[in-house]
Amino acid sequence: MIESLDRQPKLTFQETKSKQEDTPRFKVTLGIMPDYTWEGEGVHVDGVTDGRPAAKAGVQKGDIIVALGDFGVKTIQDYMKALAAFKKGDNTTVKIKRGSEEKALPVSFQ
Repeated sequence: MIESLDRQPKLTFQETKSKQEDTPRFKVTLGIMPDYTWEGEGVHVDGVTDGRPAAKAGVQKGDIIVALGDFGVKTIQDYMKALAAFKKGDNTTVKIKRGSEEKALPVSFQ
């Protein structure tokens, strides 16, 4: 059976379209670890890196990012598209939900 299969025509490799073409490219980072298991609206912050823009702005673990600048954030893809709109030196606000409170925190991308 193996020899019979070995004589059969071989499958040819076909390259597929890369998903990376749909992924926004960004030059800045907020310095958070998103909670990828979050199923609600916004981006749930699972961790904040010390010294990065989010930490300097006051973002905390457990916050939910609902906007970045003028961009509403309902999904992780929205968050990445929003980040792609900024460059080093830009200043904006990150709108978060913390418990029942909503806050707009000033953030600077360095």
